[in-house]
Amino acid sequence: MTIKPKILPETSWAQKLCPGNGTPFDYQVCNPEVRSECPSGFTCRKTTSATNSTGEYLCCESGRMTVADWFTDKHLTPKILPQPPTQLIQTVQLSPASSILNFPPIHVGDEIVTISFPTYITGIVQSVTMATPVNPGYVHVVTVVDPSYKPFAVLLSYNIIVGQPAQTVNVSSSQRFVAYLDSATLMPKLESYRYEYMVLVYYTPSPISLEGATPQDMLLGSSCSDATCLFSNSPISSKLAGQPVAGTVFYVSFEISSDFLLRWMHIVSVFARQ
Repeated sequence: MTIKPKILPETSWAQKLCPGNGTPFDYQVCNPEVRSECPSGFTCRKTTSATNSTGEYLCCESGRMTVADWFTDKHLTPKILPQPPTQLIQTVQLSPASSILNFPPIHVGDEIVTISFPTYITGIVQSVTMATPVNPGYVHVVTVVDPSYKPFAVLLSYNIIVGQPAQTVNVSSSQRFVAYLDSATLMPKLESYRYEYMVLVYYTPSPISLEGATPQDMLLGSSCSDATCLFSNSPISSKLAGQPVAGTVFYVSFEISSDFLLRWMHIVSVFARQ
């Protein structure tokens, strides 16, 4: 049976407005949890109503969205991150999917599908490019995978030396890498899974040090068990205090296999030893 897409009645079009009076692509209702429902230049946003504050989701233009718009729409601020980053990361470069395929630069809201590459099980950030250069000092790049859910993961490349003002930071040059995977929660039994990636860039004038015997001790500590307290009440939040200088959010879909968690943990452990 074919399910017809839900389209708003013509009488309600004028009552459903994209945030900031943005332009909708059309009046077919979208689902923000479903991959690639909107064309390039649009994203699935909750509309405002002329009569009340509730609304349907429509594909709305994204070109004028601020970093605060993105992080608020994705329910990352203030739930996960107390304050949005000061600027959007312009592009993110992930580790290659294979020896013959490099990903194109990834922009905010992009959807990356790696199902054709079953051995590719986690996206490691290799570099980030920002609109405004960071000053000489130290940069720390935090990647939180599925921050609003469990299981979740945290990957931190820290103490990346910036010798002169730079817009692009080579994250893979970091000699310090730690990763935590919440393996206490089972993965959903699906053939593929769409992960949300939140990437944040922090700056400090001097290097930071992490204490603890395990990645959990270093990043979350004993009293934090999910991403909601990661940036407010954890060891890493005290080291990276303040507003991120840049951030972005995008999505990566992977094929899920029975040994997915074991292979994921192996991959991050290899990066941690490099």
